[in-house]
Amino acid sequence: MQKIAWITDSTCYIDPEYAKQNNIFVVPIGITFENETYKDGIDIREEELYSKLSTSRTLPKTSQPVIGELVDLFEELKTEYDLAIAVHLSTELSGTANATKQAADMAGFPLELVDSRLISLPVAHLIRKGQELIREGVSPEDTATTLRAMYQSNKLYVMIGSLEQLHKGGRVSAIQMLMGSLLQIKPILTFEDGKLIPYDKVRSQRKALSYMVARLKDDLDQGVSIKTVYILEGSAKQEALSIQEQVRSLLPEIEIIIGPLGSAIGVHAGAGTIALTWFKEE
Repeated sequence: MQKIAWITDSTCYIDPEYAKQNNIFVVPIGITFENETYKDGIDIREEELYSKLSTSRTLPKTSQPVIGELVDLFEELKTEYDLAIAVHLSTELSGTANATKQAADMAGFPLELVDSRLISLPVAHLIRKGQELIREGVSPEDTATTLRAMYQSNKLYVMIGSLEQLHKGGRVSAIQMLMGSLLQIKPILTFEDGKLIPYDKVRSQRKALSYMVARLKDDLDQGVSIKTVYILEGSAKQEALSIQEQVRSLLPEIEIIIGPLGSAIGVHAGAGTIALTWFKEE
């Protein structure tokens, strides 16, 4: 039986102990504030990220892992593994997946690449599903094919926490930021083919949180099977607990997992950003 290494990036938020026990290797993306670059999850943690965002005058940039370090990883994997399956955040948000493929080619190591077209804990969901398929005897190639299509069964809604961060990134004008703040406008975004796109605008944070839960209720009312709901928060723990309570009232027995939003979205959306996401089960 082939021994498979699983590769993902630091925006995925796999528990380190789980990763160690399940042949998962996590590569850090870079986050640059002005002239200083940090390795996500190593040199800078989630809470530090949002602290720096609040004081930085410019929008930080995220960058793919260093190619040389990825090549070194594949050279090491050659000694113990037969091939790798890499599951990364959406290529619409980062070049990490492409960098991994390039490094594997340079090292001459067999790789099945999966562009999840997702972010954060949903990426970890794909990895767990993939490992389950491998244990059931599905080939690595067919497993990767299944994982590449799973984004189609995912729903993900994001409530933007900071219009100021969007303004720093040039996504809203100063006038839009001022009016949005005065009117307590909370933009709601969603994912479409791996891209984060505008979905709606809601007045007040309380209504925005309820709005996202209402989208979950829509699926439940239509008979969609949902086993797990993920709440992704960027320095928004109280809001996450509020959504958790609302979801529990809809479906008391459902599994709810709260975790980090992740730097790929957090640097643009700022503190207070929260997302609600789930997969439609077959």
